[in-house]
Amino acid sequence: MELDLSLEKISTWKYFENYLADNSNKKTVKEVFNFAKKAHKGQRRISGNDFFTHPVWVAKVVAQLNIGDEAIMAALLHDVVEDTNINLETIANNFGDEVALLVNGMTEVRNNTKGIEVHKTSIENFRHFLFSSVNDIRVLIIRLVDKLHNGLTIESMSETSKRNYATRIFGIYSPVAEYVGLHYFKRILDDIAFRILYPEETKNLEEWISKQKKYEKKALEEVSKSIESTLNLNNISNFEISSRIKSLYSTYLTMKKKGKNTVKDRVGVRIICSKLEDCYMILGLLHSRYQYLADEFNDYISSPKANGYRSLQTTVLWKNDVTVEIQIRTFEMHDFDEFGPASHIAYKQGSNKGYEWVKDLVKWQKNDKNVSNYRINVLDKFVYVFTPKGDTLQLPIGSTAIDFAYRVHTDIGDHCTGAMINNKMNKINTELKTGDLVEILTSKKINVSREWLRFVKTSWAREHIRKITKI
Repeated sequence: MELDLSLEKISTWKYFENYLADNSNKKTVKEVFNFAKKAHKGQRRISGNDFFTHPVWVAKVVAQLNIGDEAIMAALLHDVVEDTNINLETIANNFGDEVALLVNGMTEVRNNTKGIEVHKTSIENFRHFLFSSVNDIRVLIIRLVDKLHNGLTIESMSETSKRNYATRIFGIYSPVAEYVGLHYFKRILDDIAFRILYPEETKNLEEWISKQKKYEKKALEEVSKSIESTLNLNNISNFEISSRIKSLYSTYLTMKKKGKNTVKDRVGVRIICSKLEDCYMILGLLHSRYQYLADEFNDYISSPKANGYRSLQTTVLWKNDVTVEIQIRTFEMHDFDEFGPASHIAYKQGSNKGYEWVKDLVKWQKNDKNVSNYRINVLDKFVYVFTPKGDTLQLPIGSTAIDFAYRVHTDIGDHCTGAMINNKMNKINTELKTGDLVEILTSKKINVSREWLRFVKTSWAREHIRKITKI
């Protein structure tokens, strides 16, 4: 699903209603539209444009995410309380408590992030922002779309304002976009911020990319068609193939880490299939047909990354010295890799297309018809903790520092001697809470004990402890 992010400066109902779903309550949404338009009458953005074009744009993108009329109405009203004389009680009386609570959530997000010093660690910023706003995922989504429009229309801001915006994107909103699963928005936000904060690096990188672009685009088309033909000939069924060219900022990070001549994943193809065994069968077919770079192969299915990412990754050499990274995963792995905590929606193979997962997540949060019970129910079953590098790990409620250690890597678990939790020394059987920052202390020798089986929570830790202690 392609989102329409076009920047027409139009604020008419006739334009806006085209983005509403067929089952939308257009009468009520139109009432909110006209209410917000009247409230913002006469207001202008820094650019001089009608201010109402901003909430209309935010609401049109939210409408495309298909997360309900209440979110659309809240998007239209998200600046009304802060920028006009209208209060939350008026919104609640006119449009209901649910819309008012979402608008209030937007106000609280602003207040909770005003005091964040974005020059400090992004981990602290991320934790503060996310867990102060976690009661309703829609608030985060609307806020991200709000910041996205600000970034796409940033040219009229002062240089100081631009730099402040870019710093907050890297420090707060980019990590949140990744957590919520809006990776498409994250890439755009990162590129906007990168161009502002690193203009010289941007210029040099764009010059380098322009020389590669023609070959890269052609390689993507040819590789995708070739892979599709290969899979069909070998009777692989129910698969999807997508492609991408690495974003500007992501390319910069890779170059900074590995050097300009070592960027092997600018061009990428993703293959999503039904079964685990198909992943390895597809890998074998590709390796038998194409020249691949052995040192670029990674099996993150059998050895997942610390954040739970699972996929086979290989890189093939194409014409004109273009290298193409290929990711192979199942639909279920894809849900987790793309959407993180959102993947705990009841999974139906192949049903989560485009941004439908956002709609499913919002439905899944709702315990009952009482709007006060909107919350992320996954927090009742799991805890979300952080590694020192800023990765987010999901663990079952009741998990201990040992469970965390084995989640990072079996070697870390085997050599664990203690844990620093939120910069304080703790025992290895300490239960973890959502938001904890955990660092595992290790020694050179293996320290596994059968006693650990008395308090570990996760099956992977339990199985490995039994294996080492030969129980």
